Amino acid sequence: MQIRLKPVAAPLLPLLLPLFAGNLYAQPSPESRETPTPLGEVVVTANRMQEAKSEVSSNITVINSADIRASTATSVADLLTQNGFHVVTLGDISNVQIRGMGNLTMTNEMENQVLILLNGRRIGMSNLALAGLANVERVEIIRGPSAIQFGSSAMGGVVNIITRRGDAAQPFASVEIGIGSDSLQRQKIAFGGAANGFDLAFGGMHESRDDMTYSGGHRWYNTAIDRDQNYNLDLGYTFFKNHRIGINRNESEIKSDLPAYDYTCPGDGIRPSQCNNPNSPYHKHFKRNTNNAFSYTGATDEKNLDWMFNYSFGKDRQNITNPETKQKVDSTTIDVKAYNAQANYHASLVTLSAGLDHYQYDLSAWNDYGGHVAEPDMTMKNTGAYLTGKLRLLDERLIFSLGLRHDRFKNSSDILDTWKKSHTGGSAGVSYLPVDWLKLRANYADGFRMPSPRQIGGGYSYSSNPSLKPEQSKTWELGADANWNSLSASLTWFLSDWKNKIATFSDSAGVCGAPWGCYRYENVNKAEIAGFEGAASWDIGKAFEQEYSLKPYLGFTWLTTRKNKDPAQYIAYRGESNIMPNTPKWMLSYGIDYAHPGMKLKSRLNANYYGKALTQDFSGTVSMPPGDTYFERPGGTVVNWSLEKELVDVKQVGKLTLRAEVSNLFDQANEVYWNYPGPGRNFYLGLRYDYF
Repeated sequence: MQIRLKPVAAPLLPLLLPLFAGNLYAQPSPESRETPTPLGEVVVTANRMQEAKSEVSSNITVINSADIRASTATSVADLLTQNGFHVVTLGDISNVQIRGMGNLTMTNEMENQVLILLNGRRIGMSNLALAGLANVERVEIIRGPSAIQFGSSAMGGVVNIITRRGDAAQPFASVEIGIGSDSLQRQKIAFGGAANGFDLAFGGMHESRDDMTYSGGHRWYNTAIDRDQNYNLDLGYTFFKNHRIGINRNESEIKSDLPAYDYTCPGDGIRPSQCNNPNSPYHKHFKRNTNNAFSYTGATDEKNLDWMFNYSFGKDRQNITNPETKQKVDSTTIDVKAYNAQANYHASLVTLSAGLDHYQYDLSAWNDYGGHVAEPDMTMKNTGAYLTGKLRLLDERLIFSLGLRHDRFKNSSDILDTWKKSHTGGSAGVSYLPVDWLKLRANYADGFRMPSPRQIGGGYSYSSNPSLKPEQSKTWELGADANWNSLSASLTWFLSDWKNKIATFSDSAGVCGAPWGCYRYENVNKAEIAGFEGAASWDIGKAFEQEYSLKPYLGFTWLTTRKNKDPAQYIAYRGESNIMPNTPKWMLSYGIDYAHPGMKLKSRLNANYYGKALTQDFSGTVSMPPGDTYFERPGGTVVNWSLEKELVDVKQVGKLTLRAEVSNLFDQANEVYWNYPGPGRNFYLGLRYDYF
């Protein structure tokens, strides 16, 4: 089987087009994209409270509302891919790596190393394909461990999806309808505002399409999306000055078709092969995540003391059904309950925060691949307490930060004796602003992840390992952020020592319920990841005092070290055994934004490159030298383009805008994982009405 991943020839060429196109391209606004952002911008994820980005010692990326609107993304997975993060999509599942950390397949929130949050809370989900952009105001990403603030599963980083809230000063409403390739149909709606102490914001999206067309115009049969929809509702009431109670409801679901396993076909029957035809076997997949949150925030009149409480509950479910027999063949449900309480004290020199977390996962599953078999019910509980503080010196130009957290875990299931562990970790950082436009920073942070009940106790397809140890990491980073006139830039060096990494190994048949064999989770004693990440943008129009805005930008992650230091996990590739698999050396995003306010046009041309990585071929179709268990999957570049033209703008009524998108502009092979192709060149045309 041929690998269809090919880099774009001369990938910089398409990015030069706007330079010759005069006023045909535009950008969303002068507001900057991704990192970098102004140093004074307020962020909320780093310490679970509002604070200036200039005081944060870790590397944090902000994708704001202008960036979201300018991109061709329809989900957070798409958005992260277009901003240089390594996202792997397998059918209707998308997972992200940050700094080489993050499980890419067969994972859930308990078993991941990147924590996905909604408004700072756990929702039991790691599948970013379910994270829509219907009512999203911005996305904040912490690169590196955030275990002090958020506990287990935040080893690689945190992706916090922040939704919009109604505002009395700026009510809004919008409706969009559009069509696209593969019979795509998309509808969006959003509205919000505030009055008499009440605030409301709502956003929803629904789309469907036929079977997917991948590179070269080839159709991948039985890959239709019957329904992909999500909505978010945020409702609040400010009953007294600085006191608000709120309700947030989030629901996402995907109903799709995906090819079924067929071991008589080359390529395993999962990927396009000679068995790819209208009659090839397939299953119907249904994934749904729902979450409800009740919150209270309060503060004193002077706002030197504030506090919050949040309680949430929801389900993350997935079912697989045989369309011929109408019977379910696989089902998994994770119930999640969580609460967080935090109080913050603010003074001119000192900020102190103290908080308490508690969350519980209840997992139930069964399958019918070889007879109806129920997995044992499993429960994971954690209670954690944390304390963080900041000290500001030299007229608030030198900021020291410290953090400490203690967690107690309890895992249990029908076949597992109660398993208890505790963990204590810390963090320390410093930020220094020698001038207003430059920040220098250094940070150290502990990371950890507790094994899940399934990883310890086993199940139908998993053998038990009660001696499994928690994953731990120690991460150091040095960085600088600059925002001077029309130029913004950021550069960070990081080093992570990984201890007791939890990896999946194959086990023989007979040690668990599956007749074909089992998986077994074991610890990889040591691993090391190091590298650089950076971003830069320059608004040429602003620099030369022009009416238009022309802004080239660049963002990257370069892993200089990807070492597996445990010979027990042998990665055989051309005599090397210490390179971590499925971890690209390079992730890169670059492009040009251009805007001309007079013509009411805006546009973005974006290219994202994913580098080479070692990957296993489970289909047995790749010819490899004797002894090699991995092969090198080449990298590739995908270019996306968006254009908006305002057609009508009537004061007090609203405006009408035409939206055009071309994704994968040059129809490149788009496989971020072995033989799971992404869409080829595809188009979208939409009409949007906005009221502000």
